Amino acid sequence: MGRRTSRWVLPGSGALRRSTALLLAAAVLLAGCGPGRTGGTNGAGGPPASTPVEAPAEATIGTVPIAAGKFRFVVMGDSRGSSNGTNEATLRALLEKVKGLKPAPDFLLFTGDQVTGGYTVAKQLANWKNIADDYFPVTSIYPALGNHEDDEKVFSKAFPYLPQNGAEGYGRTVYSFDHGNARFITLNSNRTNEDDDYVIDDAQLAWLEEQLKGAADKHRFVQFHVPAYPVGAHLGSSLDAAPASRDKLWALLDRYRVTAVLVGHEHNYNRRKVDASFSGSGYTFRQEIYQLTIGGAGAPLYTGSKENKGVVVGPKASYHYMVVDVDGGRAQFEAYDLQQNRIDSFAVER
Repeated sequence: MGRRTSRWVLPGSGALRRSTALLLAAAVLLAGCGPGRTGGTNGAGGPPASTPVEAPAEATIGTVPIAAGKFRFVVMGDSRGSSNGTNEATLRALLEKVKGLKPAPDFLLFTGDQVTGGYTVAKQLANWKNIADDYFPVTSIYPALGNHEDDEKVFSKAFPYLPQNGAEGYGRTVYSFDHGNARFITLNSNRTNEDDDYVIDDAQLAWLEEQLKGAADKHRFVQFHVPAYPVGAHLGSSLDAAPASRDKLWALLDRYRVTAVLVGHEHNYNRRKVDASFSGSGYTFRQEIYQLTIGGAGAPLYTGSKENKGVVVGPKASYHYMVVDVDGGRAQFEAYDLQQNRIDSFAVER
């Protein structure tokens, strides 16, 4: 992918749209050339004169508007429950908090297990979308496939706006998009090997490397459901059950210095620093990368930890969401529980 696109469509014919786009781009450039202007969002002066501005391209379904300078997004995960597949009360309470954020997030990521699943999973996902759409346009929410809504065809049909630019044969469960100076990559962690262990297979890894390599100097955020390094209830039954495959995945994330890895599955919040001490299967890691488990949007909470190596914060058994503010090479992360207590705060420079 790599082409920055927006969710809106210019009116008229293709030729008129292109002409209008060029005129809009010229207007933006002229607006940013005046003295005393600084980069920012929400009309705060526009980008500096030295910042290139792309003309908006024709819409590609599933992409988000380009942010000039700073932007914000929110991450949540694991909202499954007993109300038609969703813990509706908790999910609504969290979305209400997120809706009140100022500035508002440009979009939301969801780390999987939106619903409980089963034979009514399509109906459950429709219900989940109806809930979310009461707070944000559902087209601004980018979910990962969880092990509960584990039907790839149903998932792809439920979210037709997601980019279909992923590894062949994965539908819309593997995709990427660019926003501002960042690339967001979602993987499918739900397929298994011959031993029935969760793995990110070679087809995905090849596609992933293309996405990471093509991101140039962008931030790289990678999202999938089943953690590479679980700490509690799913220790030994996540991607760590196939360590050679897991290490091959992490070697790519390390080589391309991803800003953060966002996962769910374990129903708590924890931040784990993966560094050279985790090297394995012939791979040597050189970076310090945080795996952020964001799994508290309504599913039954998990307490306790079975492994503490590299765990900086948590696990915290509380319902929560994470706010990420990107400003140039800096990404600021803030996690809040349902009572609006800040449970973690840190920054990553890239």
